[in-house]
Amino acid sequence: MYNMKTIKGLLLAGLIGTSGILTGCGGGGSGTPSYWTIDVRADATALPINIANVGPSIGGRYTTTLYVDVKDSAGRPIPGGEVGCSYVGGLDTGPLYYLDGDSEHETTETIDGVEITTPNAYRSVTLPTNSGLATFHFHASDVAGPATVRCTVTDDGNVVRSDEVTIQVGSNTSSGKVSQVVFDSSSLNYLFVQGYNGPTQLQLQVNVVDEAGQPIVNFPAGVNNLQLRIVPDPASLADDDATLRGVDAYGQAVAGSSILVRSTNGQAQFTLVSGSTAGMILIEAISDRADNDVGNGVTEAIYNHVAISAVTSAPTQAPTATPLAIGTTNPPAAVANIPYGALLEATGGSAPYTWSLVTPNTLPIGLSLNTSGVISGTPYGGTAGTYNFVVQVRDAQGTTVQKQMAIVYTAPTPVPPAETAPTVTTTSLPTGKVGVSYITVVTATGGTPPYSWNQVGLPLGLSMNTNGVISGTPTASCVPGVPAGTLPTCQVALTVISDSGLYSTRLVVLQVNP
Repeated sequence: MYNMKTIKGLLLAGLIGTSGILTGCGGGGSGTPSYWTIDVRADATALPINIANVGPSIGGRYTTTLYVDVKDSAGRPIPGGEVGCSYVGGLDTGPLYYLDGDSEHETTETIDGVEITTPNAYRSVTLPTNSGLATFHFHASDVAGPATVRCTVTDDGNVVRSDEVTIQVGSNTSSGKVSQVVFDSSSLNYLFVQGYNGPTQLQLQVNVVDEAGQPIVNFPAGVNNLQLRIVPDPASLADDDATLRGVDAYGQAVAGSSILVRSTNGQAQFTLVSGSTAGMILIEAISDRADNDVGNGVTEAIYNHVAISAVTSAPTQAPTATPLAIGTTNPPAAVANIPYGALLEATGGSAPYTWSLVTPNTLPIGLSLNTSGVISGTPYGGTAGTYNFVVQVRDAQGTTVQKQMAIVYTAPTPVPPAETAPTVTTTSLPTGKVGVSYITVVTATGGTPPYSWNQVGLPLGLSMNTNGVISGTPTASCVPGVPAGTLPTCQVALTVISDSGLYSTRLVVLQVNP
């Protein structure tokens, strides 16, 4: 216990701070403060989403450098210490890197005879503090959101000091509206027909994402945001008694050929159960961009399709007795601006099958063929007619078959441009003379011919017929009772009327000399 006289002496000697922290003596008799400071900062606290999965690099657009500055209370670097930095919140992706060229922080492998070295990714890194300022790096992934990195150090008084920085990957705002639905299925990607001693159900997932490809998570509570249905195909019996099973927004099990479900963290899982017949089963997932609610009707549909094979035997590399063939003749007709979906059927060979177009861009604009044999989209624009294309199917054995098909497309009806009123192109009339025969024709453009004409203001003796011909012999000036030559200039209003009834008027000048 210090008395006031002793404390005053210690203050004068610099052995106790005004905050009441007692300092010790270091080597050489100099005081070494026990209170350390740590500061963490980043070159960039906002990074774009790394949708191309570009690797980390110092100065790269998806990589930022973080700096950790550890000092004692006198502002001196801490000798022989270590600082640890790691994730503490936010994104689960977006690793930390050293990028210091140390072989312990890199992996080298030989691929096709070429030696490739890549930096290792870490959830936490350890850095030396003796230089005072240490650096490491954060690299963005393809997931948007904030990532918080915290660095800690324990001072010589066994007190943990820490600081942190938050880095925003991608935009921190979102429309919260669906832009795309994407299917994922379990690895088999096929199921057995009932009674064939194989898996008769297949788990599938639908991912609901926004414009940036990020999961939509803010759906209204108690609302189903996805409609799943088996699309009927008259050419296939496999979908007749197949069933979908899932869980709706109220936690209740639902089943049928069409069900409503709710996604969790942007993802909904459901199950397809086979029926009694082999073939292809087409499944459609629909979400509503307008209000994220499919239970009250769909205003702005966002949808996708997937085709699943129902088989009687597992795919094999061994030849099969039935040769691979394409069973579909021609898909149904397509109409502009109406959503379209058609399933191509293959028989024989060894399922599952992989489909492709032999020549790209041969379908009507807006339609595409996916690898599971689904032609879908919303056709638009273009020219009406029959679109010929060639499809190819490849089975599990690698056997391929091609077939020419055609889709009849009805293009949108051209909308005629809005009609405009005709315009009088005559700007003045030839000079006339009292007592002398006179004739001229006025003209117009635009609108819909033939035109009809009328006038106001011609002098006595002149008239105009409906074809725009002015003729006669002027006998006086434009104003009745005024002698010819006193007011030689007339203002004449010419009106042209189109065949559809639109009209316009123009004032022109007619001079009548005595």
